[in-house]
Amino acid sequence: MRAALKNFIAFILFAAFFLPSDLPAASPRKLRAAFTAFAYANPPFWIAKDLRVFEKYGLDVELIYVGGARNMQALIGGSIDFSQAGGASVVSAAAQGAEVVILGTVFKRLIFGVHAAPQIKDVGDLKGKNIAAGTVGGNSYFAGQLFLAKVGLVPNQDVTFRALGGTPEVLSALQHGQVQAGVLSPPSTTIASRMGFRQIFDIANLDLPFPTISVASTRRFAQENPETILNVLRATAEAIYIYKTQPELTLPVVAKYMRVPKDDPALRESYESYGKQLDQNLRTSFEGIKFILDFLAEQRVAVKSKNPADFVDLRFVSKLEDEGFFKRLVTK
Repeated sequence: MRAALKNFIAFILFAAFFLPSDLPAASPRKLRAAFTAFAYANPPFWIAKDLRVFEKYGLDVELIYVGGARNMQALIGGSIDFSQAGGASVVSAAAQGAEVVILGTVFKRLIFGVHAAPQIKDVGDLKGKNIAAGTVGGNSYFAGQLFLAKVGLVPNQDVTFRALGGTPEVLSALQHGQVQAGVLSPPSTTIASRMGFRQIFDIANLDLPFPTISVASTRRFAQENPETILNVLRATAEAIYIYKTQPELTLPVVAKYMRVPKDDPALRESYESYGKQLDQNLRTSFEGIKFILDFLAEQRVAVKSKNPADFVDLRFVSKLEDEGFFKRLVTK
């Protein structure tokens, strides 16, 4: 009863500060948006949808799941208007000529750990062994590449680097002895540790701002709908702020999309792991984009000469900065 009362009071405070007293007089703009994974790092769009933050900014958003490469295809084909997607997938598609662009980045770190079988005592023991990560081009895959580069191991020379479907597949491969190390994200890192797979490297501690999760659209849509893009970014930034400051409201939303009980310990653990890394200021760093381009250049040399700035449209975040939106957000 006390918990229910606490949640009710939290909602009243949220409504007083964040929800508009009157919805925009004009009909909300109907849009289709996507997210690419059921993952604990993905709450901004879920919160903006379920807590009506999109509506506050005049947007009637149909939010759908479109995973993997299909997400970029949906953007390019016009079946969705904007997406919360992995920045690496946006850069990779744009490097091949697709008219997609990063508009802002909500998550700027690769929050992964390398967990290994008990016989692996340190990273040097990985020589001649198998290490697994997620799908080629995904965040887990780039995290694995970054790890190997930092410890001086050459993939498919010093170690066999295997790209599997995702975290469940990596954990399963560890369990069955098919690989001796794997790149995992929270809360799977905790599960792996409990199983006896010790973390031998924390990729999250590396100082590389990476466009792990970004807001993306096509250049044409952004050019033709500048105010809509501004409102999408406003709603995204505010959703991040609410996630950080009102977990009583937001964790049930995360539980709904992750399909776990509202008292699942993973919710609080992921909040502690990911919440501090979500950035409501949305500015994208070019350093992480350069890392992606350097990797892509190994397959397509022409990519090496591309400018990281060409993959981001900073006009919208810059405008929100100039009008003081982000500063006002944290003083609410």
